[in-house]
Amino acid sequence: MLKKMNKGLLGLALTMGITSVHAAEPKHVDVLLIGGGIMSATLGVWLNELEPGLSM
Repeated sequence: MLKKMNKGLLGLALTMGITSVHAAEPKHVDVLLIGGGIMSATLGVWLNELEPGLSM
């Protein structure tokens, strides 16, 4: 079992070393609404109506 786990960990390490992920360019936002619940949705609608120029 230990040999199988070592092979799995080696495969994972090689895969992570080969693939590289780059983050997208940073984006400036005026308001960041965290979560997709009713409060964030309501606040987003209100802010969009009151200040349509804000980026969310």
